[in-house]
Amino acid sequence: MSKARQLADLGNQVDDGAITGSNMVVNGAMTISQRGTSVTGLTGTAFLLDRFAFTNSNHGTWTLSQDPDAPAGFSKSMKMLCTTIDSSVGSNDYSFFLYKLEGNEVQQLASGTASAKSVTLSFWVKSNVTGTFSATLRNEDNNRQCGGAYTVNSSGTWEYKTVTIPPDTVAGYTDDNTLALQIEWWLGAGSTFAGGTLPTSWETSSNADRAGANTVDVGTVTNGYFQITGVCLNVGDSAIDFPHESYGDTLAKCQRYYQRWDGTSTAIASGGIWYGSTIVLGKLNFWVPMRAAPSMTASAADWGSCYDVGTARSTNDNTPFDNVNSLGCRINSNPTTAGTAGRGTMIQLKGSDKVLEADAEL
Repeated sequence: MSKARQLADLGNQVDDGAITGSNMVVNGAMTISQRGTSVTGLTGTAFLLDRFAFTNSNHGTWTLSQDPDAPAGFSKSMKMLCTTIDSSVGSNDYSFFLYKLEGNEVQQLASGTASAKSVTLSFWVKSNVTGTFSATLRNEDNNRQCGGAYTVNSSGTWEYKTVTIPPDTVAGYTDDNTLALQIEWWLGAGSTFAGGTLPTSWETSSNADRAGANTVDVGTVTNGYFQITGVCLNVGDSAIDFPHESYGDTLAKCQRYYQRWDGTSTAIASGGIWYGSTIVLGKLNFWVPMRAAPSMTASAADWGSCYDVGTARSTNDNTPFDNVNSLGCRINSNPTTAGTAGRGTMIQLKGSDKVLEADAEL
């Protein structure tokens, strides 16, 4: 890139109110993966790398993975591999990669006003399927969408792409913690989602237009894959350099949406008290405040142990949570063996397959 173009881009970013570091996407470098590093045999929807999801409807079988293959300056990518193809794509078949933003994260766009700003989506992509793909932004508050096409030119090569979306002066976003803006990278779809034309100016949402630029379909290619990293969404009509941040900072941002406690090292979950001979109460504090009161799950009824004078009493409840809010919750467990009311206890996860989860994803 020429020095003149760099200066022009910087001027555009200043004029539009963008500053270096203003990436609205969390975990765009694909470094955080609290849920694990792979999902196999996927035929539906799944989160793997934090904040990003893959959704699939009758469009083959997939393996998702956090992959060490990445372009210079990055150490990880998200890989979506089609292990069983969709040999006859139906009209309602589809697969796409997505990211969701809260309303309070997109107020700087000033959408719905005369001062509305453009926004630029940038990312690195690698695929063995070459051709034109669709990237679509959807205003979920007001049922509107706009997108841009990009082309994978060379098979198996990391390529840098940018898509600039113009301002929307018609409709804005509610300033709250609910879903407002969704970013979609379409891997392939039937006519219901790819039968129209991808809009390059904001329009009332139409399913047929969402993947309208796609000329290829990864889900129909044996061992077809799509990899992505370095995802950035910034205010302005040009991309900024990807603003790397520390692992700890990114992790804390991801934990606003999802937190996990596992028993790999018999991790302590909470302190507590024997409220009765068969009731143990404890408090589980979240690492950071969550977006909203999360859904709480335990992997099995015997997820943990409660101790009474050094003797472990196994838990017997896979829904042991109440009084849940964005800061924490109460553990309300009924051990299989009685303890002594009034005694303090430690509530501990047991076994590598025992997991507690707090999920506040959009």
